Amino acid sequence: LDLPEHSIPLSHPASSPRDMISALALATTGFASQMAAPARVNVRTAVRMEEAAPPPSPPPAPTKSKAIPFVNAPALLDGSMAGDNGFDPLGLATSESRLAFYREAEIRHCRLAMLAAANWPLAELLNKPLAKLVGVQALTDLTGGRAPSIPNGGLGQVNAAFWFLVLAIGALAEVGEINPLEPSAKIAGDLGFDPLGFWGKMDTQAKRDMQDKELANGRLAMAAITAFVLEEFVSKSPAFPSL
Repeated sequence: LDLPEHSIPLSHPASSPRDMISALALATTGFASQMAAPARVNVRTAVRMEEAAPPPSPPPAPTKSKAIPFVNAPALLDGSMAGDNGFDPLGLATSESRLAFYREAEIRHCRLAMLAAANWPLAELLNKPLAKLVGVQALTDLTGGRAPSIPNGGLGQVNAAFWFLVLAIGALAEVGEINPLEPSAKIAGDLGFDPLGFWGKMDTQAKRDMQDKELANGRLAMAAITAFVLEEFVSKSPAFPSL
């Protein structure tokens, strides 16, 4: 049996303690040198893997606001909501929950403003003729022809039964059971009110258009009713003189 020149059997009967120590040291040195030897790396494979790795995609460029074209639209206002024109100059919509809260509040104010903007000229144009028809004093006679309101006055002369009816309707609307038209969509302002059945006959695009139109008209109504109030408060004269 041929042994390597550097190997010395530890069990050889003629080996002295010095030879055993030398053999053990030699074996340890050989094992350590093998452990310390650098691993071979396939350079071509590493280069190919590095070339095949796709570069990181750049972040999406911010979009410009439709309402204010020279500023970037907030990140949450990405156009997925109806009526979204990227308008949030004060940065109030800091999260999706806050954005949903503000949208719900906006649609309520839009609907109230549309009612108010339609009622304001009707009150000034028709209050006196209708009061004369039923034989009562016109409220516009107490306000100089202006619509009864908090800045114009005249609300104190409204019958208490009317205020009770308004409060009752509001309470029923708040505590009553609401069956949304599309529960899964969670559309802001969806109170299940569609007496003429228009919603069920529309496709997806038509529904989106209807939401956009409601918000556009509601926002215009909020601006209009604010203008009516300010005009009459400053001028002290009706915006729509009676017939």
